[in-house]
Amino acid sequence: MDSKKHILIVEDDRAMNDGIAFALNREGYFTHSAYSLKEAEKFLKQKMNLILLDINLPDGDGRDFLKDILAGQPVPVLLLTARDSEEDMLRGYSAGCDDYVTKPFSMSVLIMKIGAVLKRSEGSSRQMYAAGGLIYDFENKALIRSGAEVSLTALEISLLETFLYHRGIVLTREILLDKIWDAKERYVEDRTLNVTVRRLRKKIEDNPEEPKHIKTVFGIGYKWEDG
Repeated sequence: MDSKKHILIVEDDRAMNDGIAFALNREGYFTHSAYSLKEAEKFLKQKMNLILLDINLPDGDGRDFLKDILAGQPVPVLLLTARDSEEDMLRGYSAGCDDYVTKPFSMSVLIMKIGAVLKRSEGSSRQMYAAGGLIYDFENKALIRSGAEVSLTALEISLLETFLYHRGIVLTREILLDKIWDAKERYVEDRTLNVTVRRLRKKIEDNPEEPKHIKTVFGIGYKWEDG
C-alpha cells in the first residue's frame, strides 16, 4: 500500500458515494467504494486509515456493523447519517464511531472532519501513548505513571487499551464487556467491570474518587479523557 491515506466509503447512494470519492481523491486520499455492508466486508481484510460509514444501508444498520470493523485492527469510523437526534448520536458513539456527519453536509466540512479524525487516530495508533502524566507502551504492555512502572493484570491491560483506542468516545458497559471479555470467550459477571475499572483508577488516577481519565457517564458507561 502506498503512502496515501486509504479511505473506505460505505454509502448506497451511488451519486453521493461518487461525489465523496471525487472530492477526497482531489485532496490526495485514495478511496474505495462499497454500496452495502456485504460489499464493505471484503475491504476489512485490507488496511484502511478511515471508514466513512452510512447508517441506513440496504442490508443493515451501519452501527451494528461497527462491531465487525472494530473486532479487527482499530480503524477510525466516521458515520454518515440523516438522523440527528441525541439518542441516535449516543448510540453511534457508544457503538464506537469517532465522529458523526449529518446529511446534508458541506464537502468542506466533511474533509475537515476527516482530517481531524485522522490526526487523532494517528496519535492513538502509535506504539506509545503519553498524556496527563501517563505513558503506555502498547508493544510491551508497560504503563509508566509519574516515572514509575505500574503493574497491570491482563484484564486491566485489555480495559486500558480499549479506552486508549477509543479516547473521547462514550463506551457502554455492554460494549466494554463484549470487546474485552466475550472476545476471549471468558464469562465474567457485569460487576467484574466495576471492580476492574475501580482497580485501574487506583493505579492511574491521582484521586480515584474524582478521576480525570476514566470518566463515568451515568446511565451509559465510561469515557477516557487525556486529562
